[in-house]
Amino acid sequence: MVGALAYRPFSLDDIDVQPLSDEAWSDGYPFVERMLHDWSSGDNRFDRPGECLIGAFDDGRLVGFCGLNRDPYLSENAGRIRHLYVSLDHRHIGIARALVARVIDGASIRFPRIRLRATPASRSFYELLGFEPVEENEATHSMRLR
Repeated sequence: MVGALAYRPFSLDDIDVQPLSDEAWSDGYPFVERMLHDWSSGDNRFDRPGECLIGAFDDGRLVGFCGLNRDPYLSENAGRIRHLYVSLDHRHIGIARALVARVIDGASIRFPRIRLRATPASRSFYELLGFEPVEENEATHSMRLR
């Protein structure tokens, strides 16, 4: 049963993400562990202009997250959706869609477009959100914001 959902920026210094990381690893998604490593090393702390890390909280417990970074694979200014993950017991109720909407909200101030690399299983999800398939280095989908 899902309680009161709340969405807000958060810091990996303040929230224990290890339970979700362990679940993601078991579910075949090692990117959460990479996100934790990059945070600890300082390589990616979602703290540059326009960047954010948004969490979904069910009665105060982190159940999902999504980040937005400046796309490191481009010399042009673009954003990149990173590390979208929702716990197994909170899927298929709109949390992923809400997280993506929140990281994109206001992103056009900094980024004229957003890119991402989707797994084959998630491509139709992103296309339903308005991302278009692209054949670009390090990206499968893109959305023009302005």
